[in-house]
Amino acid sequence: MEHNTCFGCGPANDHGLKMKFFGNDEMIYSDITVPDYLLGWNGVVHGGILSTMLDEVMGWSAIYLLKKFILTKNMTVNYYRPVFVGETLHIEGRIKEKINEKEVSMTGRIYNSKNELCVTSTGIFALFDIDKIKKMGIMKEKDLDDFEKAMNFGR
Repeated sequence: MEHNTCFGCGPANDHGLKMKFFGNDEMIYSDITVPDYLLGWNGVVHGGILSTMLDEVMGWSAIYLLKKFILTKNMTVNYYRPVFVGETLHIEGRIKEKINEKEVSMTGRIYNSKNELCVTSTGIFALFDIDKIKKMGIMKEKDLDDFEKAMNFGR
């Protein structure tokens, strides 16, 4: 949606990451170069920004692969190597385990331009159908309908 202002994936957020996602039946990924205004200290990407990237890729992986709406319940992040501003990163999300009809466990990974593993995450995501999301009132009904059609969600 062109008017989406989400910090992670929204094209209409001038200060956001504007992540774009690609994938297949097993995973979703995004390649992104972090702009310098999102640094922590000394050229290192702020850990909160890296967490946001992982939350986004895990969430979009669950949405795309399971054809459900999601909300993050919890996530754990592990940092192994510093990630630098200006470096192109490869971020992947995968299903770890479908816990039940209402929850899924996801994994995320961030690799630097040398293909070194820098950050990992796991998270539990709540799964929702469109009717539940409508009742929650967190998206406009027209946006939900457009999103459902674009993602080929079955009812």
